[in-house]
Amino acid sequence: MQTTAKPLPMIPGGWGEREIVIGSSRFRLTLPAKPDAFLDDAGVRAAHDRSGYMPYWPYLWPASFPMGEAILRTDWPPGAAALEIGAGIGLVGLAALARGLRVTFSDYCDDAVNLAMHNARQNGYENFEGIILDWREPLSTRFPVILGCDVVYETANHRPILGLLDMMLAPGGTCWLGDGGRQHGGAFWRLARERGWNVGLRNARGEPLDEPIVGEFQLMTLARN
Repeated sequence: MQTTAKPLPMIPGGWGEREIVIGSSRFRLTLPAKPDAFLDDAGVRAAHDRSGYMPYWPYLWPASFPMGEAILRTDWPPGAAALEIGAGIGLVGLAALARGLRVTFSDYCDDAVNLAMHNARQNGYENFEGIILDWREPLSTRFPVILGCDVVYETANHRPILGLLDMMLAPGGTCWLGDGGRQHGGAFWRLARERGWNVGLRNARGEPLDEPIVGEFQLMTLARN
């Protein structure tokens, strides 16, 4: 479902500002000042009791920095449409905008999508939109580029993400998934290969890896064989 930009709401712990420099690019981010405050919020606790929801989106995850750098040093087709899944604060999508891609920010949480779009606007970008997206219910819209960072942390997400790629990655397209070296990255890598994906693997310096590693950033690139 496409979402329209709205004023940022009141949130637990309030909002903060941070300037991020990646390579030669500088981004000004609005982000939750105290992400852990969400854990004590009554609405978040109720959502967790109903569905297991956890508020991961308020955090600026470390893996988004090397992934943003990898995006910035890559030549992309000018104006190509890119979908960011699990956008959260939106740093990865901002890097894609800086490289000339047309970005659709997506997340399960409306507040996250709204924040990502807010950050895009305040950095002077216009070539973006936002959608609410449940990985278990992919859309028929196809994108030549799909980006995601720190989204394979739970094995329960692996099949829904691959199902989404089956539906939403355009023929001949590529998906980049940044992983901070979490313990379940290897399980996703193996499952994707079993399901017929050609999966490349690189470290933060862009050097190829033979297999996933734990404790260090790695970038998985997925395309159909």
